[in-house]
Amino acid sequence: MQLRLSDPSYTDRLANFLRSVGQAAIVAGRGQLEVDVSPTGPTPAELEIYLRVWRVLYPDAEVQLGGDEEGSDDPAPAA
Repeated sequence: MQLRLSDPSYTDRLANFLRSVGQAAIVAGRGQLEVDVSPTGPTPAELEIYLRVWRVLYPDAEVQLGGDEEGSDDPAPAA
């Protein structure tokens, strides 16, 4: 699953936050992360819970949750 940040300066912080809760987050570019949402990874609902916590910690760091395919721009639901 792709995550996109409106402010790329938060990329490493989000990656480290997700890793701290046991997720395999890979920096895919400035303001972009890849998180494994497979049978062995987190469910989309679990990932959304982590992102809600992130939004409380960093309310200025807007995160968009995309699908597995390129070009998916569905924003993550608000906390």
